[in-house]
Amino acid sequence: MSLNSILNIGASGLMTAQSQLRVVSDNISNVNTPGYIRKVGTQQASVIGSQGAGVMSGQVMLAADKYLQQAAMRANSSASQAEVFHELFDQIQSQFGDLTDTNGLFNLGDKALSAAASAAETPASSAARQEVLSAFESFLDESKRISGEIQNARANADSRIATTVKAINDLIKNISDLNPTISQSTINGSDASGAQTKQTGYIDELSKLIDVEVSTNSNGGVTVRTSSGMVLAGDQRASLSYEPTSPVSAATNFNSVIVTGPNGEKRDFSEHIKTGELRGLLDVRDKESVAVSAQLAEYMSVYADQLNAAHNAASAVPAPNSLTGKAMNQTLAEALNGFADASGTGSGTTNLTVLDNTNKIASKVDLTFSRDASGNSQVSINGGTAVLTSDSTLLSQINTALNGTGTLSFSDGKLSFAATNSTYGVAIADDPSNPALKNGKGFSHLFGLNDLVRSDVPFDYATGLTASSAHGFDSGSVKFNVMNGSGSRVQTVDIAFPAGGTMTDLVNTLNNTSSGLGRYGTFSLSTSGELTFRGFGNPANSLGIAEDSTTRLGTGASFSEMFGLGGLAAERTDSLALDPTIANNLDRLSMATLNLTAASGTPALVAGDGSGAQRLATIATKSVTFKAAGGNAGGNSTLTRYAADLAGQVGATAATAKSRMDGADALAAEATSRRTAAEGVNLDEELINLTTYQQAYSASSRLIQAAKEMYDVLFNMF
Repeated sequence: MSLNSILNIGASGLMTAQSQLRVVSDNISNVNTPGYIRKVGTQQASVIGSQGAGVMSGQVMLAADKYLQQAAMRANSSASQAEVFHELFDQIQSQFGDLTDTNGLFNLGDKALSAAASAAETPASSAARQEVLSAFESFLDESKRISGEIQNARANADSRIATTVKAINDLIKNISDLNPTISQSTINGSDASGAQTKQTGYIDELSKLIDVEVSTNSNGGVTVRTSSGMVLAGDQRASLSYEPTSPVSAATNFNSVIVTGPNGEKRDFSEHIKTGELRGLLDVRDKESVAVSAQLAEYMSVYADQLNAAHNAASAVPAPNSLTGKAMNQTLAEALNGFADASGTGSGTTNLTVLDNTNKIASKVDLTFSRDASGNSQVSINGGTAVLTSDSTLLSQINTALNGTGTLSFSDGKLSFAATNSTYGVAIADDPSNPALKNGKGFSHLFGLNDLVRSDVPFDYATGLTASSAHGFDSGSVKFNVMNGSGSRVQTVDIAFPAGGTMTDLVNTLNNTSSGLGRYGTFSLSTSGELTFRGFGNPANSLGIAEDSTTRLGTGASFSEMFGLGGLAAERTDSLALDPTIANNLDRLSMATLNLTAASGTPALVAGDGSGAQRLATIATKSVTFKAAGGNAGGNSTLTRYAADLAGQVGATAATAKSRMDGADALAAEATSRRTAAEGVNLDEELINLTTYQQAYSASSRLIQAAKEMYDVLFNMF
């Protein structure tokens, strides 16, 4: 071996040791830098002509473990999803308050019923009446507040989705922009670790927002995909777009998060993500909050309906001069069709009563409803010959029977009953032993003639319409948004109903598999006239209403309002309010019960009668039917039990979210700890490396010194 070879070997050792010392120095100086990945300097022997020619430095690598990296990213993605879900749902859960909170929603409902029970003992007391109305008003206001806060939480989630999408786009760009730098350094053999560390940091941040998979390219760069395989970043990159919605209501149809792929193809991005902050935001906005809102609306609607049932069965003292019902969105014949006894096959009776200024009965008309041999509804007035309820002269026959003391009229879809004498009053009472009922409701209750709670939109979707009833939506159309089980919009379908058709025609139009919605689910009309949609799939498809220009009979409710479709059922809470006439006039609160059997010359209404108030107080323990809503499958229950189920379900979801978050955080901490142990800087190891490379430097220096001394000896020989 020549002296030049020895010098070259020593010089290569010096340079290699110096390069390794720089790597160690960088590691030590960044021991406390968050996200720093330990560098590893490589070296290899230099061989020329089968002889050792020293050593040379190789590519500086990162001490990254791809398996630990992927495990940590998955754990952090799940933790981010759990954290944002718990944060937002906890905001919703806190609105209901603690069960021991006297001002919590359910306790306010109980307090209102307790106030009614107290008022039953002193029904003539204005203070007691005022307490009843104030308690019910507080209860309704609190339900509206909670409903609004649920929508605020959804709006917050929607706004954060837009912010998250922007962050994802920025990270995708940053990751992709570093690929050329890393590739060029890899090709040149220069140090790419700085760019790689920065790129890894961006990937880690992205993994918190969405679940991703990372693969290393042959040129040193990376390709980032969703767990479903969609390319997001790398040599090519995708971009996301989202437009938030404002304002937000229970029936809001949100826009989709659209991803545009490297080749310009557009897809719904929500279908490609399983975990991460974005998934958590979507779940709260589109699933859990919707379920709570729907269940709250069902509870409040049934509560209001039961209040109205009790109030319609009672009367104020003195009786009001007139009673006007709610908008039925039907013809009078449609509304009267179906009245019978409790079994639905026999006859049932209701009584229209006019009382004089001393609360004595001035006139009374018995209306006995039944069905003829063909199943058509008919009514007998004061025991006379039965006529069809569709008879156009029915109202005039009833008014004739009232002998000029009162009039029954139907206008703009509302039934009204008024006394002709301004000092007289009117009251309606079903026969106590055999009432006339339709869908379980008495005459006054069905028409809402003496409702305590009013709404400007329908809040009971049992319309009573039959398969042969005219559908009534002869103009306009409904634009449906079809969402799959993940909440992604898959189709928009615009449907107009055949003019002059029946409810059967309407259902068939909706279920048409080519022009309707038959590819996505099935509509059906129940015996109570409720129109429902059952989506295909598991989770099932659902419907939203993008536009609805229909009105029933030209002036009534729209199709979606009439049947509570597309999220409108969850908006019912916001429309419930005390009847303003009763709220502004304490004497209109119905505290008594009309005595239909009062002897001639004896008052049929007594000021000291509190039986009507007692009826209000007991609605919470009455078994009633609830529709399926949110996480509740529906069925028979009491208001008290349903409220407890709702409170328990919201609490359980919040508790589960907290437990899931704690578990996910613990797993993420463990995965990150193991990754850090493998990728982070260990001072003990670096000190060993420092000593090793210093000794290597010294050894190379001594080799060069020895070669120099040999040169000197050779030169001195001449």
